[in-house]
Amino acid sequence: MKKSKIYSTLLLILLLLPLFSTLSQAAATPNYVGIEENDTFIFDVMYDEGVYENIMEDTGEKAGIPEAVIEQAIDDNLDMDEDIIGIKIVILDVDDEEKTIFDPQGDEGVRIIYNFYEIEEDGEWDLESEDETWAVWKYDEDVYEWLWRGGFDWHLKYDEVLDDYKLEKLSTTNAWFVSTKIDWSGIKKGFEEHYEDHLDYDESKIRVYEDQNRLEITRDSDEDDDVGEYGEIFDYDDNGVLQYYEQTYDGDPIVIVERQWNAQRQFVVDNMLWIVLGAIGVVVVIVVIFVVIKRKKK
Repeated sequence: MKKSKIYSTLLLILLLLPLFSTLSQAAATPNYVGIEENDTFIFDVMYDEGVYENIMEDTGEKAGIPEAVIEQAIDDNLDMDEDIIGIKIVILDVDDEEKTIFDPQGDEGVRIIYNFYEIEEDGEWDLESEDETWAVWKYDEDVYEWLWRGGFDWHLKYDEVLDDYKLEKLSTTNAWFVSTKIDWSGIKKGFEEHYEDHLDYDESKIRVYEDQNRLEITRDSDEDDDVGEYGEIFDYDDNGVLQYYEQTYDGDPIVIVERQWNAQRQFVVDNMLWIVLGAIGVVVVIVVIFVVIKRKKK
């Protein structure tokens, strides 16, 4: 074999190694996981404690609790941090294999580790939770009903004076990332059966939009006009990353989470085939130039 061919082959292998490494890593991760190590996601956040106070007042009055007691309960249980305007999640690690993850059903999923940041207006990003461990679960109707049934979880802040906990803000562990293989019609059926069999909601509306990866839940009671309608929206992109979350009472938002569009990552996802073909084309051109130069030197 001529030296020029040997050099060309070695150069081609060296140039393609990073591409093969990337493809093999992607192939190792289960195909229902759409996030990757070093991904960063930023969300705009809005809290309104006043709406949550309305829930406590309406449900308290329905139960016949005196107004003074309700007001005291609000003081003792709510301290919503309305100054927080943003959340940032930086993915540190994504496992390349399924394992049994910590959830009630013990189902399989892929463990993820991330740093969780918060920011206030005119402030800087504050590291709220380092090396937070959560998961992207393999689709199972019971698991995803468990994730979404109670809405997003809240973080409770300890009050030393009261020796008790107050509702403060969204928890760092929530359904920020889900499987890309959700059976949305199965989710809808499961929620309808749950509300019909276990909860006293005469007007429960469950809507799913499979082409949008979107779940909407509305709960109301025809028998009680004193308590308003409670609603939630969960909206994900094709990679299973949260795009929008909303929790409302009587049409007023308690909390809204809306992801900022990651133009750079979306461009890569949408144009992956052309990027790969372009990279291969560049490699071929470099090899041809290298061979031509070597021949001219002879």
